[in-house]
Amino acid sequence: RHDARNWCLVNALDAPATVVVGLNGKPKRLLDEALVHRDRVPVLRRFSGGGTVVVGRGTVVATLIANKADAPCEPFPRSIMRTTGAWYARVFDDVLVHREAANGGGGGGLELREHDYVVEGGLKVGGNAQTITRDRWLHHTSFLFDYDDASMDYLTLPENRPEYREDRPHAAFITRLAPRLRSDTLRDRDAAALLADGLARVLDDDAFVVEEVDPSEALHVLETARATPTTATGRPWRATSRPLLEEYPYEPPST
Repeated sequence: RHDARNWCLVNALDAPATVVVGLNGKPKRLLDEALVHRDRVPVLRRFSGGGTVVVGRGTVVATLIANKADAPCEPFPRSIMRTTGAWYARVFDDVLVHREAANGGGGGGLELREHDYVVEGGLKVGGNAQTITRDRWLHHTSFLFDYDDASMDYLTLPENRPEYREDRPHAAFITRLAPRLRSDTLRDRDAAALLADGLARVLDDDAFVVEEVDPSEALHVLETARATPTTATGRPWRATSRPLLEEYPYEPPST
């Protein structure tokens, strides 16, 4: 809302494990509260929909912000998901080692399954969330190049989950991208550069003229948004994240 340009932002996270809850997510239903409070894990709510994720070192976050008039898709969730899914499939097509599909899915490359990006038919490597306004849409994805297995214990099995997941725990549901990359893929660049270079190529081929800008330009837009109140919901609001540990204090079960 504070900038009319189309954006492709790629960030490699370098922080301890953090839980991010979707706009309407209920932490008490989605988290192992005892573990979260014991480890003092930050729990933040984002402004977009989607499920609850754990991000941290090894996570690369990609955000696509587009004007509806410029994007080669209808401005509706499923159309945006199909289009972005096709883009990411092309990004990873040349760098993933294709393996035999699992769980009755498609091939070994990256593909869209329900609302997730998966490999080998049913192992999740990317979670998605969207927000759509009158003239623009945003689609962001957290890609799991690596993660700490123990951090996934902060999440419980959600009531509303993808059909393809069935009742699998996180350890059997997600996987790392890094071990599935060709051996020469990251020789001269890190995971964020790999994703940024691939996206720039695909977007430039498809619908946009891609131009690299200094990160300070994106930071300036972000700071402007944070400093500008809006009354879109009928009350003043500022674009800041609030730790949900304060909003949802943990009460141990009585014995």
